[in-house]
Amino acid sequence: MALSPSQLATLKAAILADPVLNAFPNTQDGAWEIANALNVAATPAFTVWQSQMTPELSRAAIVLAATQLDNLTVGKRDALLYLVAGTLDCRQAGVRQAIDDLTGSQNTLKAALVVAEKRLALRIEKILATGAGSDASPATTTFEGAVPYMDVYAARNS
Repeated sequence: MALSPSQLATLKAAILADPVLNAFPNTQDGAWEIANALNVAATPAFTVWQSQMTPELSRAAIVLAATQLDNLTVGKRDALLYLVAGTLDCRQAGVRQAIDDLTGSQNTLKAALVVAEKRLALRIEKILATGAGSDASPATTTFEGAVPYMDVYAARNS
């Protein structure tokens, strides 16, 4: 997916502000090198909300605290299992609130699912995200995945 004009402007500003990235020539080869540098894990670590918390991620989290499922009411347990049967966009506050509500006072279960709601971002995702990016306060992504070198080239020439 091509970057929007505002994302291209943000990317251009980030490249200009980074002397290492800005030193690459403004060519397609230079854009390729910059894209490679941006398509790696952000350092220091930058935490974002999962846009695709899969049923597999949810199940793995629930397994860590499976004994606490017994402490939920039947309705909450069934609703939780129904909810996590699909892929969830944890960038939506309502999704996170539903998980919080359904896990009730079962803090081990709640904590395991909160861990599954988050992931570490790539450097490009960090540049284009909004929010603090800490584990306690994850950011929200506006772009996900690797940035193509042609978007880097377009950003530098916009």
